[in-house]
Amino acid sequence: MKTATKRGITGGRLIAAAALVAAISLTAATSAVSAQPVPSIKNGEACKSSEVKKKSGTLVCTYVALTKKYIWTTSSAASAAAKVAVDKSKWPKKLIVGAVPSENAASMTLKYQNFVSQLSKATGLPVEFVSATDYAGIIEAQIAGRVDLAFYGPFSYVLAKARGAKIDVLGTVVKTPTTKPGYYSYGITKSTRTDITSLKDFKGKKICFVDAASTSGYLYPNAGLLALGIDATKESTTFAGGHDASVLAINRGTCDVGFAYDDIVDTTMIAAGTLKAGEIKTVWKSGIIAGSPMAVSLSLPASLQAVIKDYVLNKANKTAFVAAGVCKDEATCQVIEDTSWGFVKYSDAEYDGVRQVCEATKSSKCK
Repeated sequence: MKTATKRGITGGRLIAAAALVAAISLTAATSAVSAQPVPSIKNGEACKSSEVKKKSGTLVCTYVALTKKYIWTTSSAASAAAKVAVDKSKWPKKLIVGAVPSENAASMTLKYQNFVSQLSKATGLPVEFVSATDYAGIIEAQIAGRVDLAFYGPFSYVLAKARGAKIDVLGTVVKTPTTKPGYYSYGITKSTRTDITSLKDFKGKKICFVDAASTSGYLYPNAGLLALGIDATKESTTFAGGHDASVLAINRGTCDVGFAYDDIVDTTMIAAGTLKAGEIKTVWKSGIIAGSPMAVSLSLPASLQAVIKDYVLNKANKTAFVAAGVCKDEATCQVIEDTSWGFVKYSDAEYDGVRQVCEATKSSKCK
């Protein structure tokens, strides 16, 4: 019995010992695995495009435009990545920004002041703003390489491309960060004209268009008139030269009816004191028009184009201007000539609708 007991005890001890050894072995194995060195990420090592802005300790995955590579680098270096090692030897001595004239030149220059000053800060180059007397002036200037960055209407952009301008869309304006791009053309007349209540009443009247290259001031209105059987070439028409000029001509009675884009009728001129609320009434509204684009010349060095694109899409907006101390608040902040908040990404394909209107109307102005 004692022997059996001893054997039982011995057997139990052996089992316990075996279990202890197994446990120790497992712990040791686990410790060995844990003790394996974790691969460390070093400053300057490559990362993946899917990891951009991801962090690993003090490093962040960053895209360097100059080398077109993704690397791990420090946060401070990441913010300076666009500034370091950029070859500026082929950059122009200054940038020229232009815009199609929605208002008079003095007003346009003043309203682009913030945009111009911040672009100069972003690029480190002097920036000059020019406002042509008509849409063709900006189109021809960018074709000839005299304007580096231009704010177009959708139609004037399409015309510029069709006529040989080597340009690309950087973005389009939006009224708020969450609204979709796009705007409308208004058919307008004086509020006192009780005989004019719709677009069909434009027949036989003196019509004010804006410019032959204007989307909301000519192309879409012309399509609207044609849809009603009204041939503008057989009516009494004139080109006012700007959207504000069209509104003022109607208000003065120089034209019976006319066209302008929505924002200048609804807010811009009233805020400027050049039009009183209720003086003009809207009797026609077009379908949605693609947003107005900011286009950059492809003749500029790629590194400079990248800096300008980053500025337009990320820094040329009311929120950024207020944060930078350029504006006191977003309500009174001016980015371009209208009340737009800023820019969002857009592409050339968005203007296929404009091209289709050209095809449908067979307008000679589309050439």
